[in-house]
Amino acid sequence: MFKKTRIRLTALNAVVFFVIIVCLGVVVYTELRHQLYAKVDESLQQRAQQDTQFFYTKSQMLTPNPDDPADGTMKKTLIQVQGIDPRVFLVMWDDQGNSYPILTGAGMHKEVDAFKPYRSLPMPQTVNIANHSYRVYAVQYEQPKLMNLKVLTDISQAKGLDAITPSTIFTDATTKIVSIQAISLIDSEQNMLKQLFELILIGIVIGGAITVLAGMYLANQALRPIKQSWDKQQQFVADASHELRMPLSIIRANVELAFRHPDRSILHMSEPLSVVLEESKRMGRLTEQLLTLARADSNQEELMLKPLQLSEVIHEVVQKFEPLAELKQQKLESDVESGIELLGDAERIHQLLVILLDNSMKFTPADGTIRVVARKKGNDIELVVEDTGAGISAEDLPYIFDRFYHGDKSRTRSTGGTGLGLAIAKWIVTTHGGEITPSSVLGQGTKMVLRFPVLQRRG
Repeated sequence: MFKKTRIRLTALNAVVFFVIIVCLGVVVYTELRHQLYAKVDESLQQRAQQDTQFFYTKSQMLTPNPDDPADGTMKKTLIQVQGIDPRVFLVMWDDQGNSYPILTGAGMHKEVDAFKPYRSLPMPQTVNIANHSYRVYAVQYEQPKLMNLKVLTDISQAKGLDAITPSTIFTDATTKIVSIQAISLIDSEQNMLKQLFELILIGIVIGGAITVLAGMYLANQALRPIKQSWDKQQQFVADASHELRMPLSIIRANVELAFRHPDRSILHMSEPLSVVLEESKRMGRLTEQLLTLARADSNQEELMLKPLQLSEVIHEVVQKFEPLAELKQQKLESDVESGIELLGDAERIHQLLVILLDNSMKFTPADGTIRVVARKKGNDIELVVEDTGAGISAEDLPYIFDRFYHGDKSRTRSTGGTGLGLAIAKWIVTTHGGEITPSSVLGQGTKMVLRFPVLQRRG
């Protein structure tokens, strides 16, 4: 019955845990990515905001480096500014779309032209060029800045930039710079993020398998009390049906017997009628007990708690049982300390004592002794009901408070018990904040020890 529910709970728990793991991975990845890019973006913005004239006076744009090899290969060295990421370099763009990288050597025009589509990015962005990742940021000038730059006198004289030599003739020229672009190589950051992403994916896959196991465990844990409650309910219904079926069968049989002899008087049919009456009373007691337990389970049974003299309630119940004990040739003794006060429901405490004394008398033989003791013990009230009766076996003792539990079926039937009395007794003790502890030796007797908190009077 619980198989489908277990599967649904397992799936639900697994999905919840999986979503949490995925969200955690996304948060970790996003935060680390943000931190890495934030550091790079800060360097880009600092570099781009440097005064253009500062870089112009510190660099020689498109000027051959005397240290370059004789074959014309240009050494590409970035200007390093103290306190700023050395991987960041600047490119200025004029109104004609020409690029002017701020380098110590020339020969970067071909590479820099790849960044031309990104020369007007208002916010830092990541671009991929030639299997490399770059972070790019640009600042647009509201008013173009005029700058004097050294340019080739006749560029047609040179067969490409690689043919530029120190003897090449340069002249001064003025150009309008409309934007400056800061660029940083971020291959290391991208590799780090890639590795992190792969680790997170592996973690999510492994976590997915673990979440299924965790979901199954939690589903079993959640269903365990439900299953136990269901089993108890089913057992309760079965036992109640069994207990009700027997008196109903007896009543029906005796009523049918009376109808078979309509000519007989009530005097002649007194025996079957007395049986009907007795079983009707038994059914009434059983129904009342079932109703009490049902209300207790649904928290509908309210207690009228108020200060009461426990010693007076005990004396009242003992007096009612003395004639019955005398009739059964049993000794009923009491040792009750006076002035014991308890916050409780007088009717329920009375019912509790009746249940315990009734059980003791049912299973105590003639010449046996039943004793009731009540006294203060520290901050508790200790109430003891003990007898020298048949006792309870060690196997049955842990289950005596279970509903409809009968250690000896035949003996219970002969004494007219329903198997609900001790269950009600435990409920009464528990709702009064106390506890009940049974002890018994088979053939020697049973002892019930009850403890309640003492009523604390405010000074």
